[in-house]
Amino acid sequence: MKKSMIAISVMALIGSGAAMAASGGTSNPAGVAVGNSNHIMFGGGNSGVALNGAGSYIDLAGGPIKGSNTAIAARGNGTILKATDMGLPLPIDVAQVWKASATQGTSKFVINSVRQITTLSFAPQFGGLVIGQVANASGVPLAVGSGVYFGEWAPRAAGTPPSNSTDLNMGSNNRTVWYVGDNPTTSMPTLTNATYNVIGIQGVGTASNNLPTAPKLYGGTLTANYVAGGSNNFLTGSINNGTNTVSFAGTTILATGKFGNGPGGAPGTIEGQFYNNASALAGIYKVDGTPAANVAFGGSRSN
Repeated sequence: MKKSMIAISVMALIGSGAAMAASGGTSNPAGVAVGNSNHIMFGGGNSGVALNGAGSYIDLAGGPIKGSNTAIAARGNGTILKATDMGLPLPIDVAQVWKASATQGTSKFVINSVRQITTLSFAPQFGGLVIGQVANASGVPLAVGSGVYFGEWAPRAAGTPPSNSTDLNMGSNNRTVWYVGDNPTTSMPTLTNATYNVIGIQGVGTASNNLPTAPKLYGGTLTANYVAGGSNNFLTGSINNGTNTVSFAGTTILATGKFGNGPGGAPGTIEGQFYNNASALAGIYKVDGTPAANVAFGGSRSN
Protein backbone atom coordinates (compact mmCIF):
# COMPACT_ATOMS: atom_id res chain seq x y z
CA MET A 1 0.00 0.00 0.00
CA LYS A 2 2.81 2.37 0.93
CA LYS A 3 4.59 1.73 -2.39
CA SER A 4 1.33 2.28 -4.25
CA MET A 5 0.79 5.59 -2.49
CA ILE A 6 4.33 6.68 -3.35
CA ALA A 7 3.79 5.73 -7.00
CA ILE A 8 0.54 7.70 -7.10
CA SER A 9 2.24 10.70 -5.54
CA VAL A 10 5.06 10.59 -8.07
CA MET A 11 2.55 10.39 -10.93
CA ALA A 12 0.66 13.33 -9.48
CA LEU A 13 3.85 15.37 -9.31
CA ILE A 14 4.71 14.50 -12.90
CA GLY A 15 1.21 15.44 -13.97
CA SER A 16 1.34 18.72 -12.09
CA GLY A 17 4.65 19.54 -13.76
CA ALA A 18 3.16 18.87 -17.18
CA ALA A 19 0.14 20.98 -16.31
CA MET A 20 2.41 23.99 -15.74
CA ALA A 21 4.19 23.70 -19.09
CA ALA A 22 1.97 25.17 -21.81
CA SER A 23 1.78 28.95 -22.07
CA GLY A 24 -0.11 31.29 -24.38
CA GLY A 25 -2.81 33.91 -24.66
CA THR A 26 -6.15 34.80 -26.21
CA SER A 27 -8.14 37.81 -27.34
CA ASN A 28 -11.30 36.51 -25.64
CA PRO A 29 -11.08 33.88 -22.86
CA ALA A 30 -14.83 33.22 -23.15
CA GLY A 31 -14.25 32.03 -26.73
CA VAL A 32 -10.88 30.33 -26.35
CA ALA A 33 -8.87 29.72 -23.20
CA VAL A 34 -5.40 28.16 -23.43
CA GLY A 35 -3.62 25.73 -21.14
CA ASN A 36 -2.64 22.09 -20.77
CA SER A 37 -5.09 19.56 -22.18
CA ASN A 38 -7.17 17.64 -19.63
CA HIS A 39 -10.30 16.62 -21.56
CA ILE A 40 -11.59 13.15 -20.64
CA MET A 41 -11.31 11.96 -24.26
CA PHE A 42 -8.92 14.49 -25.81
CA GLY A 43 -6.43 15.10 -22.99
CA GLY A 44 -2.73 14.40 -22.69
CA GLY A 45 -1.28 17.34 -20.78
CA ASN A 46 0.07 19.06 -23.91
CA SER A 47 -0.95 22.40 -25.39
CA GLY A 48 -4.72 22.66 -25.34
CA VAL A 49 -7.67 24.99 -25.80
CA ALA A 50 -10.98 25.25 -23.97
CA LEU A 51 -13.61 26.37 -26.47
CA ASN A 52 -16.80 28.37 -25.96
CA GLY A 53 -16.59 28.44 -22.18
CA ALA A 54 -15.89 24.71 -21.78
CA GLY A 55 -14.46 23.56 -18.47
CA SER A 56 -11.78 21.33 -19.97
CA TYR A 57 -8.98 21.74 -22.49
CA ILE A 58 -8.70 19.59 -25.62
CA ASP A 59 -5.27 18.44 -26.78
CA LEU A 60 -4.59 20.25 -30.05
CA ALA A 61 -2.14 17.68 -31.43
CA GLY A 62 -4.05 14.65 -30.22
CA GLY A 63 -7.56 15.98 -30.90
CA PRO A 64 -8.52 18.17 -33.89
CA ILE A 65 -5.14 17.95 -35.62
CA LYS A 66 -4.84 14.17 -35.37
CA GLY A 67 -8.49 13.59 -36.28
CA SER A 68 -8.33 15.97 -39.25
CA ASN A 69 -5.11 14.45 -40.58
CA THR A 70 -6.56 10.93 -40.28
CA ALA A 71 -9.66 11.92 -42.26
CA ILE A 72 -7.70 13.82 -44.92
CA ALA A 73 -5.21 10.99 -45.40
CA ALA A 74 -8.11 8.58 -45.94
CA ARG A 75 -10.42 10.67 -48.12
CA GLY A 76 -8.71 13.88 -49.26
CA ASN A 77 -8.70 17.58 -48.43
CA GLY A 78 -12.10 19.03 -47.57
CA THR A 79 -13.45 15.66 -46.48
CA ILE A 80 -15.87 15.04 -43.64
CA LEU A 81 -14.31 14.19 -40.30
CA LYS A 82 -16.23 11.24 -38.88
CA ALA A 83 -16.43 10.24 -35.25
CA THR A 84 -14.46 7.10 -36.12
CA ASP A 85 -11.55 9.30 -37.27
CA MET A 86 -11.36 10.54 -33.70
CA GLY A 87 -11.44 7.05 -32.22
CA LEU A 88 -15.15 7.16 -31.37
CA PRO A 89 -17.19 4.15 -32.66
CA LEU A 90 -20.18 6.24 -33.73
CA PRO A 91 -21.78 6.72 -37.20
CA ILE A 92 -21.65 10.53 -36.98
CA ASP A 93 -20.32 13.20 -39.36
CA VAL A 94 -18.58 15.68 -37.07
CA ALA A 95 -16.92 18.35 -39.23
CA GLN A 96 -15.43 19.30 -42.57
CA VAL A 97 -11.62 19.53 -42.48
CA TRP A 98 -8.75 20.89 -44.54
CA LYS A 99 -4.96 21.07 -44.40
CA ALA A 100 -2.59 23.56 -46.02
CA SER A 101 1.12 24.29 -45.90
CA ALA A 102 2.90 27.64 -45.96
CA THR A 103 6.43 28.98 -46.33
CA GLN A 104 7.82 32.31 -45.18
CA GLY A 105 11.48 32.75 -46.04
CA THR A 106 13.15 29.53 -44.91
CA SER A 107 10.47 28.74 -42.32
CA LYS A 108 7.70 26.20 -42.79
CA PHE A 109 4.17 26.01 -41.37
CA VAL A 110 1.14 23.72 -41.46
CA ILE A 111 -2.44 24.97 -41.10
CA ASN A 112 -5.41 22.77 -40.17
CA SER A 113 -8.96 24.11 -40.52
CA VAL A 114 -12.12 22.61 -39.04
CA ARG A 115 -15.78 23.53 -39.66
CA GLN A 116 -18.10 21.83 -37.21
CA ILE A 117 -21.25 20.24 -38.63
CA THR A 118 -22.72 18.23 -35.76
CA THR A 119 -22.93 19.32 -32.12
CA LEU A 120 -22.03 16.53 -29.71
CA SER A 121 -22.79 16.97 -26.03
CA PHE A 122 -19.73 14.96 -24.97
CA ALA A 123 -17.25 16.47 -27.42
CA PRO A 124 -15.67 19.93 -27.79
CA GLN A 125 -17.67 22.56 -29.67
CA PHE A 126 -15.07 23.24 -32.36
CA GLY A 127 -17.20 25.70 -34.34
CA GLY A 128 -14.80 27.13 -36.91
CA LEU A 129 -11.23 26.42 -35.81
CA VAL A 130 -8.02 27.27 -37.66
CA ILE A 131 -4.77 25.95 -36.19
CA GLY A 132 -1.40 27.19 -37.42
CA GLN A 133 1.63 25.10 -36.47
CA VAL A 134 5.30 26.02 -36.62
CA ALA A 135 7.10 23.27 -38.58
CA ASN A 136 10.69 22.15 -39.03
CA ALA A 137 12.80 22.68 -42.15
CA SER A 138 11.15 19.65 -43.79
CA GLY A 139 7.66 21.07 -43.26
CA VAL A 140 6.75 18.63 -40.47
CA PRO A 141 5.05 20.28 -37.46
CA LEU A 142 7.21 20.49 -34.35
CA ALA A 143 6.82 17.39 -32.20
CA VAL A 144 4.61 17.22 -29.15
CA GLY A 145 6.63 18.66 -26.27
CA SER A 146 7.94 21.40 -28.55
CA GLY A 147 4.74 22.25 -30.42
CA VAL A 148 3.87 25.89 -31.15
CA TYR A 149 0.27 26.66 -32.17
CA PHE A 150 -1.67 29.81 -33.11
CA GLY A 151 -4.96 30.48 -34.81
CA GLU A 152 -8.55 31.64 -34.73
CA TRP A 153 -11.92 30.31 -33.59
CA ALA A 154 -15.57 31.23 -34.06
CA PRO A 155 -18.71 29.51 -32.78
CA ARG A 156 -20.62 27.12 -34.99
CA ALA A 157 -23.03 28.94 -37.30
CA ALA A 158 -26.67 28.85 -36.31
CA GLY A 159 -29.08 26.46 -37.99
CA THR A 160 -28.10 23.34 -39.89
CA PRO A 161 -24.68 23.78 -41.52
CA PRO A 162 -24.31 22.42 -45.07
CA SER A 163 -22.15 19.35 -45.59
CA ASN A 164 -19.84 21.26 -47.96
CA SER A 165 -18.88 24.88 -47.34
CA THR A 166 -15.74 26.95 -46.78
CA ASP A 167 -17.54 29.36 -44.42
CA LEU A 168 -15.98 28.87 -40.97
CA ASN A 169 -18.15 31.66 -39.47
CA MET A 170 -15.11 33.90 -38.94
CA GLY A 171 -17.32 36.93 -39.54
CA SER A 172 -18.79 36.34 -36.08
CA ASN A 173 -18.40 39.04 -33.44
CA ASN A 174 -17.24 36.21 -31.16
CA ARG A 175 -14.24 35.42 -33.36
CA THR A 176 -11.20 34.84 -31.13
CA VAL A 177 -7.48 34.70 -31.89
CA TRP A 178 -5.15 32.69 -29.66
CA TYR A 179 -1.69 31.09 -29.28
CA VAL A 180 -0.14 28.41 -27.08
CA GLY A 181 3.00 26.26 -26.96
CA ASP A 182 4.35 23.23 -25.11
CA ASN A 183 7.78 24.56 -24.15
CA PRO A 184 7.71 28.28 -23.36
CA THR A 185 10.99 30.08 -22.88
CA THR A 186 10.94 31.33 -19.30
CA SER A 187 14.50 32.70 -19.15
CA MET A 188 15.53 34.60 -22.26
CA PRO A 189 18.90 33.83 -23.87
CA THR A 190 20.99 36.64 -25.30
CA LEU A 191 19.79 37.55 -28.79
CA THR A 192 21.68 39.77 -31.22
CA ASN A 193 19.75 40.67 -34.35
CA ALA A 194 17.97 37.30 -34.26
CA THR A 195 15.53 37.11 -37.16
CA TYR A 196 12.22 35.25 -37.25
CA ASN A 197 10.13 34.38 -40.31
CA VAL A 198 6.53 34.92 -39.24
CA ILE A 199 3.07 34.29 -40.70
CA GLY A 200 -0.29 35.56 -39.48
CA ILE A 201 -3.80 34.10 -39.71
CA GLN A 202 -6.89 36.27 -40.17
CA GLY A 203 -10.41 35.41 -41.32
CA VAL A 204 -9.89 32.10 -43.11
CA GLY A 205 -12.99 31.34 -45.17
CA THR A 206 -14.24 34.92 -45.32
CA ALA A 207 -13.17 35.57 -48.93
CA SER A 208 -12.58 33.65 -52.15
CA ASN A 209 -8.84 34.37 -51.90
CA ASN A 210 -8.66 33.25 -48.27
CA LEU A 211 -9.88 29.65 -48.30
CA PRO A 212 -8.94 26.78 -45.97
CA THR A 213 -7.03 25.08 -48.79
CA ALA A 214 -4.99 28.23 -49.52
CA PRO A 215 -5.35 30.82 -46.73
CA LYS A 216 -4.30 34.40 -47.38
CA LEU A 217 -1.64 34.90 -44.74
CA TYR A 218 0.28 37.78 -43.29
CA GLY A 219 4.02 37.37 -43.70
CA GLY A 220 7.24 39.11 -42.76
CA THR A 221 10.47 39.08 -40.79
CA LEU A 222 10.87 40.22 -37.19
CA THR A 223 14.16 41.01 -35.45
CA ALA A 224 14.80 40.36 -31.77
CA ASN A 225 17.51 41.80 -29.54
CA TYR A 226 17.81 40.83 -25.91
CA VAL A 227 20.50 41.19 -23.22
CA ALA A 228 19.71 40.50 -19.57
CA GLY A 229 19.31 43.82 -17.80
CA GLY A 230 19.63 45.70 -21.06
CA SER A 231 17.61 48.70 -22.21
CA ASN A 232 17.28 47.77 -25.88
CA ASN A 233 15.31 44.54 -25.59
CA PHE A 234 12.92 44.92 -28.49
CA LEU A 235 11.12 42.87 -31.13
CA THR A 236 10.92 44.96 -34.30
CA GLY A 237 9.65 44.66 -37.85
CA SER A 238 6.23 44.03 -39.35
CA ILE A 239 4.04 41.46 -41.08
CA ASN A 240 1.57 42.23 -43.84
CA ASN A 241 -0.91 40.52 -46.16
CA GLY A 242 -0.61 42.94 -49.04
CA THR A 243 -3.25 45.37 -47.85
CA ASN A 244 -2.82 45.49 -44.07
CA THR A 245 0.28 45.73 -41.89
CA VAL A 246 0.91 44.81 -38.28
CA SER A 247 3.85 46.83 -36.93
CA PHE A 248 5.83 45.56 -33.94
CA ALA A 249 7.29 48.97 -33.14
CA GLY A 250 7.54 49.49 -29.39
CA THR A 251 7.33 45.76 -28.57
CA THR A 252 9.49 44.96 -25.54
CA ILE A 253 10.95 41.51 -24.75
CA LEU A 254 10.83 40.51 -21.10
CA ALA A 255 13.21 38.25 -19.18
CA THR A 256 10.34 35.74 -18.81
CA GLY A 257 10.24 35.11 -22.56
CA LYS A 258 7.05 37.11 -23.03
CA PHE A 259 6.74 40.23 -25.18
CA GLY A 260 4.21 43.00 -25.64
CA ASN A 261 3.81 46.59 -26.80
CA GLY A 262 2.03 47.75 -23.67
CA PRO A 263 3.78 49.67 -20.86
CA GLY A 264 6.93 47.85 -19.78
CA GLY A 265 6.32 45.00 -22.22
CA ALA A 266 2.84 44.19 -20.93
CA PRO A 267 0.19 42.99 -23.38
CA GLY A 268 -1.08 45.79 -25.58
CA THR A 269 -2.29 45.47 -29.14
CA ILE A 270 0.52 42.90 -29.41
CA GLU A 271 1.35 40.12 -26.97
CA GLY A 272 3.26 36.90 -27.33
CA GLN A 273 5.76 34.34 -26.08
CA PHE A 274 9.06 32.80 -27.19
CA TYR A 275 9.30 28.99 -27.20
CA ASN A 276 11.95 26.26 -27.35
CA ASN A 277 14.81 28.43 -26.05
CA ALA A 278 13.69 31.28 -28.30
CA SER A 279 13.90 29.25 -31.51
CA ALA A 280 10.21 29.99 -32.15
CA LEU A 281 7.58 32.51 -31.15
CA ALA A 282 3.82 33.04 -31.32
CA GLY A 283 1.33 35.68 -30.32
CA ILE A 284 -1.66 37.80 -31.23
CA TYR A 285 -2.46 41.27 -32.50
CA LYS A 286 -5.79 42.47 -31.14
CA VAL A 287 -7.91 45.55 -31.61
CA ASP A 288 -10.53 45.94 -28.88
CA GLY A 289 -14.05 45.96 -30.28
CA THR A 290 -12.97 44.88 -33.77
CA PRO A 291 -12.59 41.07 -33.77
CA ALA A 292 -12.29 40.93 -37.57
CA ALA A 293 -9.04 42.90 -37.38
CA ASN A 294 -7.33 40.56 -34.93
CA VAL A 295 -4.42 38.39 -36.15
CA ALA A 296 -2.77 35.29 -34.69
CA PHE A 297 0.89 34.88 -35.64
CA GLY A 298 3.78 32.49 -35.22
CA GLY A 299 7.24 31.91 -36.57
CA SER A 300 10.68 30.35 -36.25
CA ARG A 301 14.19 31.70 -36.04
CA SER A 302 15.99 31.97 -39.37
CA ASN A 303 19.59 32.82 -38.38
